[in-house]
Amino acid sequence: MQVPVRHTDWQILRAVARGKSKPVVGTKLRVVQSRETKDGSFLTKLVDMGLLEVVQAKADPFEATYRLTAVGAEAAEYGLCEVDFEVFKKLRAQKS
Repeated sequence: MQVPVRHTDWQILRAVARGKSKPVVGTKLRVVQSRETKDGSFLTKLVDMGLLEVVQAKADPFEATYRLTAVGAEAAEYGLCEVDFEVFKKLRAQKS
């Protein structure tokens, strides 16, 4: 199912896309300074959605390195991503 990407998530995906397929450290991906991005859970959410993949895992999401998946590259380009319905339901349940 095609799902629109939130604007803040799209900005993060564009920041990774500008890296020219080089892994990007999580601290550089906090492009919007807000309470939603202060703990790094936005990065794990993007990994769970299949838009980012972890290249080098660390205990702190901000210290790990990330790169785009094929779905993430499409979402960075068009603002839409293809998400499995089961993953979509799981993410919706986490929001509630």
